[in-house]
Amino acid sequence: MVMMDKPFKRCTTCGHLWNKREDFLADPHVTLVGYQVNFVELTAGFFLFNHDRKDCQTTLGIMADEFADLYAGPIFEENRKGLPGCPDYCQVRGNLRPCASHCECSFVREIIQLTKNWPKKATPP
Repeated sequence: MVMMDKPFKRCTTCGHLWNKREDFLADPHVTLVGYQVNFVELTAGFFLFNHDRKDCQTTLGIMADEFADLYAGPIFEENRKGLPGCPDYCQVRGNLRPCASHCECSFVREIIQLTKNWPKKATPP
C-alpha cells in the first residue's frame, strides 16, 4: 500500500486543491488579507487568505503553525501588547504591516511578510 502525502489545503467553497504549501502561496488567485491572533499560543493564530477566482470568492483560514518553519530569526519571549512602543498591529485583523517591536509576536509579523510577498505564478491568458 502506497501512503499519499496529505494535501496542503482544499478550498472549502470550490474544492480547489493545493498539494503543497508552495503551490498555495504561488497561486495568483490566493491573497493574504489578514491575521487573527491567538495571544495564548501564537502559532494557533490564523492567516486569512482570499481565494479570488470567477467561480470562488472565499476566505480560507490556515493556522500560523503551517508557516512557522519559514522563519529563521530570533523569537523574543516578552509579549509587548499594550506596552509603550507597541503599535498594536496584531489587534487589527487586516493589518499586515511588519513590526519592529522586540515582542514575541514579531516573528509572526515576519512570516506575514514572507507569505504576502511570495512570488506568484503567471496567470494563463
